[in-house]
Amino acid sequence: MANKKQNKYRLFSEYKTRLKEELKDLKVIYTDLDGTLVNDQGCVIKDVNGKFYFEGIKLFEKITRNNWDIVLVSGRSKVQLRYNAMLIGVKNYIPELGCEMVYNLGEKVFIAFDNSKYKYEITNGGKDLVRIIKLFKKYFPGKIDSNLDWSIGRTYNALFFGEIDVKHANEILGQNGYEGLVLVDNGFSKLVNLNLNVRHLRIYNLVPKGVDKSSAIKLDKKIRGLENKNCIALGDSIEDLKMAKEVYAFFLMRDAVEKNKEILELIKNHENVYITTKSMNRGWVEVIKYLAQ
Repeated sequence: MANKKQNKYRLFSEYKTRLKEELKDLKVIYTDLDGTLVNDQGCVIKDVNGKFYFEGIKLFEKITRNNWDIVLVSGRSKVQLRYNAMLIGVKNYIPELGCEMVYNLGEKVFIAFDNSKYKYEITNGGKDLVRIIKLFKKYFPGKIDSNLDWSIGRTYNALFFGEIDVKHANEILGQNGYEGLVLVDNGFSKLVNLNLNVRHLRIYNLVPKGVDKSSAIKLDKKIRGLENKNCIALGDSIEDLKMAKEVYAFFLMRDAVEKNKEILELIKNHENVYITTKSMNRGWVEVIKYLAQ
């Protein structure tokens, strides 16, 4: 790890005492799922090495006693997150990388961006998704893939897996009439096994331009009258890092730094980002267990 003072990297272990004192008014924990609350295979009771690990689940009792609300923030669809939320006993979640804010397992749903001019068909096998898949396969042969079934049940967001140059991908979108869409990197994953020529498989989400996880957090704060001092967020990707601007503190899982050096440069733009000592769900526990004790 680079020198903290020179590069402004903050380790949670070095700031945890101060942070606990400053977060006395904590009310909401916004958390990414894959690679954060769960491991990179979507499992909440195993760690990055596949070993059984129940500490995260055990913390939910303390979280409830502290009256903290856990909000799941993910690229997954509303349907997927509803079942995820029911499984771990939470009620509020942000699906499709920030497109919507969902309360009480779907009782109320708010769109988190201006969709009045949204015109693309990229869910449920839409024609634009079919064309975009063909475009990406043409320009990145063997490096990216999407399955039309993955978009079923989604409202605004389509899912891809692979390892490509995202900047180039977005240039391709703009050149082909899809300037209102953007492909974003949502971190590393082992959720699927694909026959792709990649080193580290990543999750990509095709979303309306301007939408990210912070969009829905901002809306949630407005609806519930929350301030930054009431909120923290945890994640493991560049896309997750965008949540930092809407919360008091953002906690980045250690393995995100080890696998993606680009994220180190982006951290320098934030004064409220702290890196965990441990990886994935062990890093999540490192933060929440200390704050909750």
